[in-house]
Amino acid sequence: MAFDLNRFMALVKTCNPNFKRFATTSHLDPVIAELKGKTFISPQNREKLEKLIAFIPFDRQTTYAKALDYLTQNGGVQVGAIPTKPVMKFTQFAYLIGQYDGVNRHGEKKKIPLIPDTVGSPGPRSFVHTHVLSWSSSNGHNASLQTVRTREWVKFDKDTQAEPFNAIQDPDREFFHPGILGSTGALSGTDDHSTKLPALICCNPRKPGVLKAQQWYQYSVDGGTKWHNIEGAAFEIEKRVKQEGNDWVYIFKKTNWAQHNNKHFHFEVMYTVGAAPEYMPRKDTDVEKMGFAVPCEMTKFARKVVATG
Repeated sequence: MAFDLNRFMALVKTCNPNFKRFATTSHLDPVIAELKGKTFISPQNREKLEKLIAFIPFDRQTTYAKALDYLTQNGGVQVGAIPTKPVMKFTQFAYLIGQYDGVNRHGEKKKIPLIPDTVGSPGPRSFVHTHVLSWSSSNGHNASLQTVRTREWVKFDKDTQAEPFNAIQDPDREFFHPGILGSTGALSGTDDHSTKLPALICCNPRKPGVLKAQQWYQYSVDGGTKWHNIEGAAFEIEKRVKQEGNDWVYIFKKTNWAQHNNKHFHFEVMYTVGAAPEYMPRKDTDVEKMGFAVPCEMTKFARKVVATG
């Protein structure tokens, strides 16, 4: 589709007859600068224009709607908003209780109850650290995000079931939440960082080690075909096993990824691993399935709470 800058500018002045009569600058200036000299809008130009337009205030987008519609019709440029100014917050701790089917070294099976008031083995089936990431609409109009999809992307640096963990640890090295296509219209996303009972997921005999991950929160304006990182919504996750005195401990930590996010965030909690139970779950058993969460203070189970945000 051919693009005509003169036609675009004529529409701008039709939308606002006083364009630049009383001011030397306009919210459209970055868009006009990107369009100069172009008769065709490439995919790269389109992405840049969509981001520039996304930060034009909603009332100005409305004022120049006819001109921006011309960009859509003759360049495929979508007019709307994107998530911006992300804020991460720890909101709640809970534990899951229930039971699992265990097997001992002789192959004998037994249903193992997970006792809610016990820190070590068998203990609850998992600990849940609920975090919420909230964001704003780039154009100041929350309804503009109704068609924007968002999701969480996490990638670990190695096999999640390798030492110091075992095959009861979740096997996903890379995953998306709430799935590849994400969800639409959200102004926040809940991130339940759950960790299965350390006595179950740490390898036996216990060994020191660390598993790290990179985390981005992402958005899509085209229905989930192409994804972009929400600027500043980048975090690092660490799961570490080590000895402290005579005990083995498990540490879960989440911090801002300094390379991409300079807003300080630090969540860190330590649990005593405890002895491996006689009856262990089978490989890849989802011990969190069919459980129910009980909110409480983290100090009920944590050996040490280092930071909460």
